[in-house]
Amino acid sequence: MKKIIFVFALFCALFVFFGCASDETPEEEPIEVVEPETPVPEEQPIPEASITETTEPVVENESTEPVQEEQAPEEPVVFTTEWVDLVVDDEENCGYFITTDELGSFYSIEGEFKKDAGSESSCFGFVFGYSTQEDGIVPDYFRFAINVKGEYSIHTWNAGTYKDLLDPEADTAYLYKSDALKTGYGEVNTLKIEVDDDSLFSFYINGTKVASGIEPFENSSCGVMVFFSIGTKQEENLAESPVKFSYRIIDSAAAE
Repeated sequence: MKKIIFVFALFCALFVFFGCASDETPEEEPIEVVEPETPVPEEQPIPEASITETTEPVVENESTEPVQEEQAPEEPVVFTTEWVDLVVDDEENCGYFITTDELGSFYSIEGEFKKDAGSESSCFGFVFGYSTQEDGIVPDYFRFAINVKGEYSIHTWNAGTYKDLLDPEADTAYLYKSDALKTGYGEVNTLKIEVDDDSLFSFYINGTKVASGIEPFENSSCGVMVFFSIGTKQEENLAESPVKFSYRIIDSAAAE
């Protein structure tokens, strides 16, 4: 088991993840695809998450009259967050990606992301659309990813294979340049995913639609998590320059 050291501004417990996959290219709107510049680096999920449970104190009722227990109103799923700052400085995490807890099922979700330090090639963004399995193991998922170099990727992982959802002819998943992205450390970029009436995904970068008509996996959920990647030991110098990543969810519509 790999262990990570996080400095949390607000919250964030890690979850377990394996793999990404399946495909379908946009049908509703044609997408102009440039030649891929960089294949998506192979990564492994961090195989450990820590969850702290709390319980409310029990208060005995002294009245002899029977008391009708009040039903607590159902709380709506809340996706929106303040900024969450995450820091990783342990070299054992090199070559892995780290996820937050699941935020819930969604019809749309929009988040702001920035990276202040770490490998410029390592990606961050949303992981979603996976099949729920026992023991928290997820064998497949979609990933909407960007990096500080102004590159992005929309791809799946399934059965140990990457599938590029922007270029049906690609032999693996690639990163593509986009003018919609702001480049450089500390720059804030907005990513949005929407699910339409036909249960197809659309993707936006800073308000610009970059893909649509993407089909989910069969029997997949609409669960979603935030993720960020740690580069290899050759790409990172965690002892002197820890990875610093931040995000906040600014808008969402929860699935019923």
